[in-house]
Amino acid sequence: MQNGLVESFIGRLRDERLNEHVFTSYRHARELIEEWRADYNARRPHTSLEGLTPMEFAARSREDRYPRPLTYG
Repeated sequence: MQNGLVESFIGRLRDERLNEHVFTSYRHARELIEEWRADYNARRPHTSLEGLTPMEFAARSREDRYPRPLTYG
């Protein structure tokens, strides 16, 4: 399955960034790809993560691993 995930990621990168832009320099390419990567990893919900962004999923995983102590008030 790992190969399928990589192929899906590369396909999205190609369709959404590489095929849409003419890069004027290596630096320009790196900047635009980094913007896309940040959006993909931080702000875009993923169906494979039940509609969560990767950052939300990671935070939830940390909370599940290290739950907050119960407080009684």
